[in-house]
Amino acid sequence: MRTLILLLFTLTPLTLLQAASTHQHGVAQLDLVLEPPMLAIGFSSPLANLNGYEHQPVSAEERQAWSRLLAQLKNADALIQLPAHADCSLSRVDLHLPFTTDKGEHDHRHTTDAHHPQHADLMAEYLYLCANSTAITQLVLPLLPAFPAIERLNVQLITPAGQHSSTLTQGQTELQLP
Repeated sequence: MRTLILLLFTLTPLTLLQAASTHQHGVAQLDLVLEPPMLAIGFSSPLANLNGYEHQPVSAEERQAWSRLLAQLKNADALIQLPAHADCSLSRVDLHLPFTTDKGEHDHRHTTDAHHPQHADLMAEYLYLCANSTAITQLVLPLLPAFPAIERLNVQLITPAGQHSSTLTQGQTELQLP
């Protein structure tokens, strides 16, 4: 199972390519792998669900909103709440961005024009180490209220109890783990 967690983090570009082919506004994906003592969570969404547009930030206002979004996604505790008695510590956060935002840099794979608009997806990965992972029976996901444009969150779980899937809709914040 440890190999599965490593694959989750090393196959991210493949995951992003697959997500791009199933790009649907209003829908996001949460993948969870629990292999005690590790818990890996991947969250991916069309950028429009998170900030309202999918182009590289251009104006000062868009760049500020982009910076706020990145800070929000790096703050895992505000988006994913684990049971306190599971005694989990966040060991890693990785953001996979659709483009660079440094002045003068641009990822040409994501350029847009009036005839061929491109979709942009963003992925965040969170890796936890948990002293009492058997206590993880549910997650509270404030990420849905934080991003009201997400109407449906498709969830795939791999836990010691097996493989499962679930769907949460806006207004639901609790995810039960098998």
